[in-house]
Amino acid sequence: MLSKLLRWLQGYLLIQMKGQSPERFINLCSNRMVYLWDLKNVDGYYQSHITLKEYRKLKPIARKTGTIPYIKKKCGLPFLMHKYKKRKGYIAGVLLFCVILYILSLFIWDVNILGGHTYTEEAMVKFLKSNQIYIGLQKKNVNCQDIEVLIRNTYKDIGWVSAEIKGTRLIIKIEETKMPTPAVTASTPCHIVAAKDCIIDSIVVRTGIPSVKIGSVVKKGDPLVSGIIDIIGDNLEVVEKIPVIADADIIGKTYYEYNDTFSMNYIDKQYTGKIKTGYSFSLFLKKFNLYKPRIPYGKYDIIVDEFTLHLGDNFYLPASYSVIKYPEYTETKKKYTELEAKTIAKDKLQRFLNNLVENDVLILENNVKIAIEKNSCTVSGKIIVLESVKEFKTIDDSEWRITNTDESNGNDN
Repeated sequence: MLSKLLRWLQGYLLIQMKGQSPERFINLCSNRMVYLWDLKNVDGYYQSHITLKEYRKLKPIARKTGTIPYIKKKCGLPFLMHKYKKRKGYIAGVLLFCVILYILSLFIWDVNILGGHTYTEEAMVKFLKSNQIYIGLQKKNVNCQDIEVLIRNTYKDIGWVSAEIKGTRLIIKIEETKMPTPAVTASTPCHIVAAKDCIIDSIVVRTGIPSVKIGSVVKKGDPLVSGIIDIIGDNLEVVEKIPVIADADIIGKTYYEYNDTFSMNYIDKQYTGKIKTGYSFSLFLKKFNLYKPRIPYGKYDIIVDEFTLHLGDNFYLPASYSVIKYPEYTETKKKYTELEAKTIAKDKLQRFLNNLVENDVLILENNVKIAIEKNSCTVSGKIIVLESVKEFKTIDDSEWRITNTDESNGNDN
């Protein structure tokens, strides 16, 4: 690709060789390091491409072989400039267009959020803007790694995030998770403590000293596995303490509280089919209304379809146009039947249970009850589960360093 661009910038020719010895002509070009490419026989004559600079070396070869390299086609920037040398305004316009495109390529003109369900694209874009990441920001001021850390630290239910710049687009991909918090690993010496209140159901320790056993009742933060190993001397005294990275699989019996309430009354929208349409144009984040219709009805939705101008898939421009639709609707007050309300409640509860299962939580009991009271549906109860209940706690130096004392005076050495 680069070689083709260089040839175009230098200028090249398509030549046809006519004469007594075209084969000898080609051999001499090879011997004298004159580069020919795309050599082929067309209608009994050899044709080839050659750079403009190399073509000037052919005169002695042509005289010696009696073969004339006729020019059939001229290609590249030098010939284009010659063709339009009297149209300086056209050339200046092309050059100015290229400069503008280059300047625009230095900025972010589109932020695309992929994979979100709980958090809409509009909400994420607003969050990023509040953290100085916005459309129109120079790409050199965008640190994708910092964006990933920012989103992960802010939204605890987003388990994975990726940010990358393609062309003039900032593309952020996220994957949302529900409880429990994804498992983490430790890289420095640490203890394992309880992540929540539970009853220990199973414990398999690979590194460290267990502090609990099966059936132990623990509270959040209680030690489960110590990351400090005591070295015992000949006199059965601790001579050294070694900090390690505690490693174990610990499953506990715990529960989740589930609570949800919604009204039995709701508003049902019925669209009448009447609709008004407006148009707007945006340039460098400035919006201009091309046409805004008069809305004769009282209740209506606003639906905006925005189309951003772009060159290819990733070179977005700071220009867009929008089609704004205003469909009329009427409102009717309705009330869920008891069966409808229970169906909605069960569907929402099932989604919650599915999220737990997807995160390797084993559901033992579902004690959630649905109650219809006056104008509301209340869903509440406990879900008994088995799940990993460990989290890491960094070991402090004071926990394992042994300070030697002078036996004669009791002072520290």
